[in-house]
Amino acid sequence: MDRTLSLLAGAGLGAGLMYILDPQMGRRRRAMVRDKGAWMAHEACEAADTVARDMRNRAQGLASGDFSVLAGGKRSTAQPWAGRWSPSGRTLMALLGGGLFLYGMTKEFPSACVIGSAGLGLLLEAGCNCSLDDIAHLPHTVREMTGELPENWGSSSAQSERRQTATVAG
Repeated sequence: MDRTLSLLAGAGLGAGLMYILDPQMGRRRRAMVRDKGAWMAHEACEAADTVARDMRNRAQGLASGDFSVLAGGKRSTAQPWAGRWSPSGRTLMALLGGGLFLYGMTKEFPSACVIGSAGLGLLLEAGCNCSLDDIAHLPHTVREMTGELPENWGSSSAQSERRQTATVAG
Protein backbone atom coordinates (compact mmCIF):
# COMPACT_ATOMS: atom_id res chain seq x y z
CA MET A 1 0.00 0.00 0.00
CA ASP A 2 2.83 2.41 0.84
CA ARG A 3 4.50 1.78 -2.51
CA THR A 4 1.26 2.47 -4.38
CA LEU A 5 0.70 5.68 -2.44
CA SER A 6 4.28 6.78 -3.08
CA LEU A 7 3.90 6.03 -6.77
CA LEU A 8 0.67 8.03 -7.01
CA ALA A 9 2.17 10.94 -5.06
CA GLY A 10 5.23 10.98 -7.32
CA ALA A 11 3.08 10.85 -10.46
CA GLY A 12 0.93 13.73 -9.18
CA LEU A 13 3.96 15.81 -8.27
CA GLY A 14 5.53 15.14 -11.66
CA ALA A 15 2.34 16.07 -13.51
CA GLY A 16 2.04 19.28 -11.49
CA LEU A 17 5.64 20.26 -12.22
CA MET A 18 5.15 19.49 -15.91
CA TYR A 19 2.07 21.69 -15.95
CA ILE A 20 3.80 24.65 -14.24
CA LEU A 21 7.18 24.34 -15.99
CA ASP A 22 5.76 23.82 -19.48
CA PRO A 23 7.96 25.82 -21.93
CA GLN A 24 4.99 27.03 -24.00
CA MET A 25 2.27 27.89 -21.44
CA GLY A 26 4.14 27.63 -18.13
CA ARG A 27 4.96 31.32 -17.85
CA ARG A 28 1.31 32.27 -18.33
CA ARG A 29 0.16 29.67 -15.77
CA ARG A 30 2.72 30.85 -13.22
CA ALA A 31 1.59 34.45 -13.73
CA MET A 32 -2.03 33.42 -13.24
CA VAL A 33 -1.16 31.59 -10.02
CA ARG A 34 0.81 34.61 -8.79
CA ASP A 35 -2.04 37.01 -9.61
CA LYS A 36 -4.64 34.75 -8.01
CA GLY A 37 -2.48 34.48 -4.88
CA ALA A 38 -2.12 38.27 -4.67
CA TRP A 39 -5.88 38.70 -5.10
CA MET A 40 -6.59 36.12 -2.39
CA ALA A 41 -4.14 37.82 -0.01
CA HIS A 42 -5.84 41.18 -0.66
CA GLU A 43 -9.27 39.66 -0.01
CA ALA A 44 -8.02 38.02 3.21
CA CYS A 45 -6.61 41.33 4.46
CA GLU A 46 -9.90 43.07 3.68
CA ALA A 47 -11.87 40.40 5.52
CA ALA A 48 -9.50 40.60 8.52
CA ASP A 49 -9.93 44.40 8.62
CA THR A 50 -13.73 44.03 8.52
CA VAL A 51 -13.71 41.49 11.34
CA ALA A 52 -11.31 43.59 13.44
CA ARG A 53 -13.45 46.72 13.00
CA ASP A 54 -16.61 44.77 13.82
CA MET A 55 -15.02 43.23 16.94
CA ARG A 56 -13.84 46.65 18.10
CA ASN A 57 -17.35 48.10 17.71
CA ARG A 58 -18.96 45.14 19.45
CA ALA A 59 -16.47 45.36 22.33
CA GLN A 60 -17.52 48.97 22.80
CA GLY A 61 -21.16 47.81 22.84
CA LEU A 62 -20.35 45.15 25.43
CA ALA A 63 -18.54 47.71 27.56
CA SER A 64 -21.71 49.82 27.59
CA GLY A 65 -23.70 46.80 28.85
CA ASP A 66 -25.51 45.74 25.67
CA PHE A 67 -25.14 41.94 25.45
CA SER A 68 -27.26 41.69 22.29
CA VAL A 69 -24.24 42.78 20.23
CA LEU A 70 -22.81 39.26 20.57
CA ALA A 71 -25.41 37.72 18.28
CA GLY A 72 -25.89 40.60 15.86
CA GLY A 73 -28.44 42.85 17.53
CA LYS A 74 -31.56 42.73 19.63
CA ARG A 75 -33.63 40.84 17.02
CA SER A 76 -30.96 38.15 16.63
CA THR A 77 -31.01 37.16 20.30
CA ALA A 78 -34.63 35.97 19.97
CA GLN A 79 -33.70 33.53 17.16
CA PRO A 80 -29.94 32.90 17.24
CA TRP A 81 -30.01 30.21 14.50
CA ALA A 82 -31.88 32.37 12.00
CA GLY A 83 -28.71 33.56 10.26
CA ARG A 84 -27.69 37.20 9.92
CA TRP A 85 -24.68 36.90 12.23
CA SER A 86 -22.06 39.61 12.41
CA PRO A 87 -18.61 39.09 10.85
CA SER A 88 -16.97 38.72 14.25
CA GLY A 89 -19.64 36.30 15.44
CA ARG A 90 -19.22 34.24 12.27
CA THR A 91 -15.44 34.19 12.74
CA LEU A 92 -15.74 33.00 16.33
CA MET A 93 -18.37 30.44 15.29
CA ALA A 94 -16.09 29.12 12.52
CA LEU A 95 -13.13 28.85 14.92
CA LEU A 96 -15.24 27.04 17.50
CA GLY A 97 -16.72 24.73 14.85
CA GLY A 98 -13.32 23.91 13.39
CA GLY A 99 -11.95 23.23 16.86
CA LEU A 100 -14.87 20.95 17.71
CA PHE A 101 -14.51 19.09 14.43
CA LEU A 102 -10.77 18.54 14.94
CA TYR A 103 -11.33 17.53 18.56
CA GLY A 104 -14.00 15.07 17.42
CA MET A 105 -11.51 13.51 15.01
CA THR A 106 -9.39 12.45 18.00
CA LYS A 107 -12.25 10.65 19.81
CA GLU A 108 -13.79 7.20 19.48
CA PHE A 109 -16.98 6.31 17.58
CA PRO A 110 -20.07 7.63 19.37
CA SER A 111 -18.66 10.86 20.75
CA ALA A 112 -16.63 11.52 17.58
CA CYS A 113 -19.80 11.57 15.47
CA VAL A 114 -21.63 13.93 17.82
CA ILE A 115 -18.74 16.33 18.38
CA GLY A 116 -17.68 16.31 14.72
CA SER A 117 -21.24 16.90 13.51
CA ALA A 118 -21.69 19.81 15.91
CA GLY A 119 -18.43 21.31 14.68
CA LEU A 120 -19.41 20.92 11.03
CA GLY A 121 -22.81 22.46 11.79
CA LEU A 122 -21.14 25.52 13.29
CA LEU A 123 -18.76 25.75 10.33
CA LEU A 124 -21.66 25.61 7.88
CA GLU A 125 -23.64 28.20 9.83
CA ALA A 126 -20.62 30.50 9.85
CA GLY A 127 -19.97 29.93 6.16
CA CYS A 128 -23.44 30.43 4.70
CA ASN A 129 -24.94 32.72 7.39
CA CYS A 130 -28.50 31.68 6.59
CA SER A 131 -31.24 29.92 8.48
CA LEU A 132 -32.55 26.41 7.90
CA ASP A 133 -35.75 27.95 6.50
CA ASP A 134 -33.67 29.79 3.90
CA ILE A 135 -32.08 26.50 2.86
CA ALA A 136 -35.45 24.73 2.78
CA HIS A 137 -36.90 27.45 0.52
CA LEU A 138 -33.91 27.44 -1.83
CA PRO A 139 -35.75 25.66 -4.70
CA HIS A 140 -38.52 28.27 -4.60
CA THR A 141 -35.96 31.08 -4.56
CA VAL A 142 -34.22 29.58 -7.60
CA ARG A 143 -37.55 29.29 -9.39
CA GLU A 144 -38.37 32.94 -8.64
CA MET A 145 -34.97 34.14 -9.85
CA THR A 146 -34.71 32.07 -13.02
CA GLY A 147 -38.34 31.33 -13.80
CA GLU A 148 -37.64 27.60 -13.88
CA LEU A 149 -36.36 24.82 -11.68
CA PRO A 150 -34.07 22.01 -12.81
CA GLU A 151 -36.14 18.88 -13.41
CA ASN A 152 -34.56 16.66 -10.77
CA TRP A 153 -33.92 19.37 -8.15
CA GLY A 154 -34.80 18.16 -4.67
CA SER A 155 -36.62 15.04 -5.75
CA SER A 156 -35.79 11.38 -5.74
CA SER A 157 -35.37 9.45 -8.95
CA ALA A 158 -38.69 7.67 -8.29
CA GLN A 159 -40.53 11.00 -8.20
CA SER A 160 -38.93 12.19 -11.43
CA GLU A 161 -39.77 8.85 -13.09
CA ARG A 162 -43.41 9.25 -12.00
CA ARG A 163 -43.44 12.77 -13.46
CA GLN A 164 -42.01 11.52 -16.75
CA THR A 165 -44.53 8.66 -16.86
CA ALA A 166 -47.40 11.07 -16.13
CA THR A 167 -46.17 13.42 -18.87
CA VAL A 168 -45.93 10.62 -21.45
CA ALA A 169 -49.30 9.11 -20.43
CA GLY A 170 -51.07 12.48 -20.25
